[in-house]
Amino acid sequence: MNNIELSTEQIIIEAAEAEFLEKGYGNTKTVAIARRAGVSHSMLHYYFRTKEQLFQKIFRAKAHTLTQMFSGIFEKKRPFTETIRLVVETQFNFIAQNPQLPQFIINELLLNKDNRNWAIETLFPQIYPIYCTLEKMLNKEIAKGTVRPISMRNLILNIVSINVLSFVAFPVLQDAFQLNSPKKQDSFLNERCESNVQFILNALKP
Repeated sequence: MNNIELSTEQIIIEAAEAEFLEKGYGNTKTVAIARRAGVSHSMLHYYFRTKEQLFQKIFRAKAHTLTQMFSGIFEKKRPFTETIRLVVETQFNFIAQNPQLPQFIINELLLNKDNRNWAIETLFPQIYPIYCTLEKMLNKEIAKGTVRPISMRNLILNIVSINVLSFVAFPVLQDAFQLNSPKKQDSFLNERCESNVQFILNALKP
């Protein structure tokens, strides 16, 4: 595949991602993706035969990026609290880079059984080794008495919930607190990320 083909494929992927996030999987049409990408409908089908293939490729890429980010945390041996801090910050920053993703996941994965089952089958094998590594660290700290007893599932749910809610609620907070400039928004998000880290760490204290 030459550079022109790679460029065209990437343009189509970016257009499809924008359409999916704006309109949802069900309401997105391949004709609209082609129009947004500036290619013919037949060319879109040359690269991706179905809308489902496009969706799955985009989701796999997001899952791979997130997995690589989490894997990097465990490349060095760090204290447990520092590891938890990095896990919270990594997920928060990933959502900050993809702010429309949480609402999309709620609409298209949680409420769509077929997409949900496919996502679990795709994502779980990538995340599970990371999950097991962190669970071993957690259990060691619990055994030492430095962390209160908590299941790994509940810890992950706590982290995901507090981070995701920060962005799902952001449009309301943006208006309520007059976060009407990029500087104010960045300041708020930085403050919120640190607050989330401290909330999780404090909740782990025995």
